[in-house]
Amino acid sequence: MDIKRLRPGNLIKISPRENEEGLLLIQEIHKESIIGEMLVPRQGYHFRIKFYEIMPIPLNEKWLEKAGFVQDENNGELWRDSNKRMDFYFSGLGQKQFYDEEKMIGKFPVEFLHDLQNGYLFLTGKELNINP
Repeated sequence: MDIKRLRPGNLIKISPRENEEGLLLIQEIHKESIIGEMLVPRQGYHFRIKFYEIMPIPLNEKWLEKAGFVQDENNGELWRDSNKRMDFYFSGLGQKQFYDEEKMIGKFPVEFLHDLQNGYLFLTGKELNINP
C-alpha cells in the first residue's frame, strides 16, 4: 500500500491485532503512524495505528453504492453520482475510472476506495460521503 496516496478523510481497513478488523476514518498522518476514528466495529473510538496495520479497501460495486453511486439502467458499467457531480465507470474487465459524457477521465489509478475518494475530491472539489 502506498501511504503517500492517503490523506485525512480517507476510509481504510485496519487489522491492529489478531481478529480485530475494522474501518477507520483517517484524521492525521504522521511520520510512522496514522491517527483515526474507528467507524466499525467500535464507532467513535480514536487511536494511533502503524502503517503495516493498514489494508486498502478494494473498490467494488458495494462500495460504489455506499458512496452514493447508482448503477445506470442502460449501461451496467456506468455508475451515476447521486449528487450529479461526477459519474464513474466500473467494468468487470478491471477498468475503473471517472467518467464524463464527452470523454473518460482517468489520469490517476482508481483501484481502492481511498483512490475513489481522492479522485472525487480532486475533480469536484467536494468530499465523497460514504456510509459504511
